[in-house]
Amino acid sequence: MQKKYKKIIIVALVAVLGVILILFGTFKSKKNTNDINDFSCELYTNELEEKIEKFLLNVEGIKNVNVIVTLDTSNEKKYAQNESTFDYITITSGGKAEPLYLGEIYPYVRGVAISCTNGDSDEVKIKITKLISAYLGISSNRIEIVSFG
Repeated sequence: MQKKYKKIIIVALVAVLGVILILFGTFKSKKNTNDINDFSCELYTNELEEKIEKFLLNVEGIKNVNVIVTLDTSNEKKYAQNESTFDYITITSGGKAEPLYLGEIYPYVRGVAISCTNGDSDEVKIKITKLISAYLGISSNRIEIVSFG
């Protein structure tokens, strides 16, 4: 009788272990997808911040500058769709149909915070606000400028 219970316990432990491994694998794959997306958003944000900082250092009256860019969403993949039915347009590769990948849509910029020398000067604020608004296509109320220091 004890052999029977040992077999049942072993089978139950193997089943529980299998369920744990399946759940862990699902959780891990989801986490990796988010990590990749977060990583590409972070790279995009850093690139924008660096470009803006380098550009603003060429503006008269600015010697030091720090920029923080806040994004509204994460990157989004864009696939071709039929305009009338909204079905994805697929291509066959190696016998497998896959949606036609058009590229990636970068996230919208929610706002920009800038600290710089002479950031309290109205002339510098207006100049920077117009430049950043034109560069990023955002309204001036999404740009905040303060004096460095």
